[in-house]
Amino acid sequence: MEPTPRFRIQAVAEATGLSTATLRAWERRYGIPSPARGDSGYRLYSQRDLEMVRRMVALGERGVAPSEAAHQVTAEFAAPAVAAPAPPGDLPASAFEQSCRRLLRAIEHADLERLERYVQDALTLGPAWTVYRQVFEPTLIELGDRWAAGTVSVGQEHATSQVLGTTLRNLVRLVTRPKATRRLLLACVTEEQHELPLLGVALLGATLGWRPYVLGSRTPPDALQGVLTQFQPDLVGLSITIALPDGLEPEALFTAYAAVCGDVPWIVGGRAAPAYADAVEAAGGRCLGQDVEALRLVLEAP
Repeated sequence: MEPTPRFRIQAVAEATGLSTATLRAWERRYGIPSPARGDSGYRLYSQRDLEMVRRMVALGERGVAPSEAAHQVTAEFAAPAVAAPAPPGDLPASAFEQSCRRLLRAIEHADLERLERYVQDALTLGPAWTVYRQVFEPTLIELGDRWAAGTVSVGQEHATSQVLGTTLRNLVRLVTRPKATRRLLLACVTEEQHELPLLGVALLGATLGWRPYVLGSRTPPDALQGVLTQFQPDLVGLSITIALPDGLEPEALFTAYAAVCGDVPWIVGGRAAPAYADAVEAAGGRCLGQDVEALRLVLEAP
């Protein structure tokens, strides 16, 4: 297993579904992980560190206390097995990459039965957020690129969205803690119909202790207002992945969202969000784009 320190803490956090604060706490309390320090003082983690953390997470999901899990992981990794070298030019892909490829092959052949089976197989690879980031999100990005290039039909895109959407909603329900009190209201902006990235945000929020409520696609300001009054969220998140249609002024649109949100903080994310950062921030919101680490910091803030 590769011992060379090369991953920054944000990369390890994304790969494991843990917060950077948790990684630092485990390092202090249990000695896992045990990063090196770069010339500038930043923590640098090896592949071995990453696998040890993933093992700790897996044991924790089975109910093992962190201290006990740390002892077990330390023992397991004390004398790691040496794998036989792969033939030159035939290096195996990671389990996550293999899972992505299987999903895309099923999509290409419009084989929904296989697609659903491969989705369930992917869920065995790690915590829900990790599987989303390492398998489902890359698959969706590749699917979107193929759709834009005309190599994937509308029917294939819709079928995939249905299967993954159902899976993500179920994961959000399972991960949401019964006693979660902080409320996160999520919606796609007007004319935005791609809600799967929004479900990814809901999953991260649930993982970090929030109670998310997803309104879904095409939610104009007036539709948001009634639900906001009833749900009383602590934070509102809006998603925009494609450009606004001609004739819809971003300044007026985000000013309307700001008026509806009132004193409730609101953020805007998604692939198209950076194009409207000035309008969002002028209206009093915060534009995060696709910066997952920035989103995590917002959700972890007191």
